[in-house]
Amino acid sequence: MIGMDSTGANGPGTGGGRSGRDVATGVAFGCLAAVLGMCGLGAAGVYLVASRLGLISEPSTGSGLDAFAALALVLVLVAVGHVVASVWAWRTRPGPVRVVLTQAPHVAAYAAVPFWWNGAWSAWYIAWGALTLTGLAWLTVWFLRAPGVARRAIVYLAALGVVVAANVAGILAVTWDSTNGFGWKGQPTPWAAFTALSANSCLADHPYHNNGAHVVRADCPSGPDADFYAGDYDESGFDNQLCDSQPKQAFTKWWEWNRSYQLSFTLRWDHGQTLVDGNTVAPPYPDAIDSDTATIQYAVTLESATHTGTPGPFRMRADTITETWNVEFEPATIGGWKVCRIDIPDPITATFTPQ
Repeated sequence: MIGMDSTGANGPGTGGGRSGRDVATGVAFGCLAAVLGMCGLGAAGVYLVASRLGLISEPSTGSGLDAFAALALVLVLVAVGHVVASVWAWRTRPGPVRVVLTQAPHVAAYAAVPFWWNGAWSAWYIAWGALTLTGLAWLTVWFLRAPGVARRAIVYLAALGVVVAANVAGILAVTWDSTNGFGWKGQPTPWAAFTALSANSCLADHPYHNNGAHVVRADCPSGPDADFYAGDYDESGFDNQLCDSQPKQAFTKWWEWNRSYQLSFTLRWDHGQTLVDGNTVAPPYPDAIDSDTATIQYAVTLESATHTGTPGPFRMRADTITETWNVEFEPATIGGWKVCRIDIPDPITATFTPQ
């Protein structure tokens, strides 16, 4: 009879109270999610207007609005998950350890935003990290409910192993793509392979080139403390573009002149006749091409020979400042192209006299 009393502890009055709290929690959750979504859309709108007016600079991670839109979506998803974790903690009062475990992934995602802005990686990596940490956190919360149960411990360790293995596989896949197979894979086209080679020689007018899925900067001397006259180049990046050591000879004289005569050289390579399997390829050049052989003729021009600051100790004299490079390419074993040979029928010769 007591159980049928509407005012008793087990009566419908208590159930109505629980139902009211559930509705209130649902309404609060829905409102927070809606506010976060509107904030994300509003931030994207403000960014669009500000970027069009030139009031803010683009992030270094990609193409402006696209990169920012991805970040906004990631943060909305992270914030929704944060709301869920907060509502759960408010309703269940699980204790400080479980609260910290379930809150930490979201805080870490917010803290990663400044590093993303100045970095060169996708905002989706924030989502990846947050998802992994969230999974580990909730898995640990589940385990801590009965840590002494052997079967639970076995399931917990097995699940940890799966999460770790999946993330290691993901990291290896991303690294493989972003580093052109750790340097074993070639560039998607012969001309891309040569652009990467010339950039890493540190003789080109800029050090940027494609490497896998990213645009990277060659490790060339820069900054106030750099030694611009040591014949330095990005050895790792340079060697990764070669299938043989012979092409390095075409660059060696410039590195040696740089060391011996304290002059910094800048070369320009003008893309000329291009043959792929004996057939002429004309611009616009494709972004990827598969074949067996390729040859490109480049007209190479010495754009400058300078000494920073005070006049250089040597003066360079040359009858001509142009030479022709016939560059041969071959496909790499696991895909892509590498530079295999460079012949120079009319090399630039020069004399250097002390000033």
